[in-house]
Amino acid sequence: MNSNRAMMARRSDAVPRGVGQIHPIFAERAENCRVWDVEGREYLDFAGGIAVLNTGHLHPQIVAAVEDQLKKLSHTCFQVLAYEPYLALCEKMNQKVPGDFAKKTLLVTTGSEAVENAVKIARAATGRSGAIAFTGAYHGRTHYTLSLTGKVNPYSAGMGLMPGHVYRALYPCALARRQ
Repeated sequence: MNSNRAMMARRSDAVPRGVGQIHPIFAERAENCRVWDVEGREYLDFAGGIAVLNTGHLHPQIVAAVEDQLKKLSHTCFQVLAYEPYLALCEKMNQKVPGDFAKKTLLVTTGSEAVENAVKIARAATGRSGAIAFTGAYHGRTHYTLSLTGKVNPYSAGMGLMPGHVYRALYPCALARRQ
């Protein structure tokens, strides 16, 4: 049987320190909002895969859709070999956006990619090079999103200069603490 302690030792040998881990436990299985670690202890999952599992773990409709898709095609990069479900999802997203104008959707893998592309699109549309980011905000770990992220530690400490033209603003909340 694996133990969390033994797996933490393996992790220390195999994974760089820059990959954070909040809890010293290793998930073995999950269902709905519950997760069991490698020692059989049960936890409530309040993180939901950092907000990507809003239906919970192993929702039957999601499992069925994934199984159905895997019987047809497991993966291809859309930019190399396109596939119809990508188009269908983009069309559905475009229909959901309000307004009477043409819309297009870009699907990306991470929040960092989404933020970087949003900034590039905004720069292209406005002709301006600057961006505004809230003090203390987190926007990602790619080169440009590190410059938007309002926390140096642990994200960009010792990294040197990040892309410029980022202006800081306090988060507009009466309850937020000033930094």
